[in-house]
Amino acid sequence: MAIWGADVDQLKALGSKLQAGSQEIDNQKSMLTKVLAGTQWMGPDAEKFRSEWNGEHVAALTRVSQALQQAGQQAVRNATEQQSASAR
Repeated sequence: MAIWGADVDQLKALGSKLQAGSQEIDNQKSMLTKVLAGTQWMGPDAEKFRSEWNGEHVAALTRVSQALQQAGQQAVRNATEQQSASAR
């Protein structure tokens, strides 16, 4: 007979790590945006880079952060459900 399920503590830890990763990406994104804004850099290359950073790169990092946050929340929900199912 196969037993299905997860180690609840490990699953909760995974959820926490995923959410911490999300927060770290947000922190780095914010810090890099501030550093870029404070960098003395003029010209077409600077304008192009800033435009790409503020458009494409920030958006991509935001999507990754949100995905990690959601995955972390789902892992914690799954752990709670597993704990409830095991208690029956």
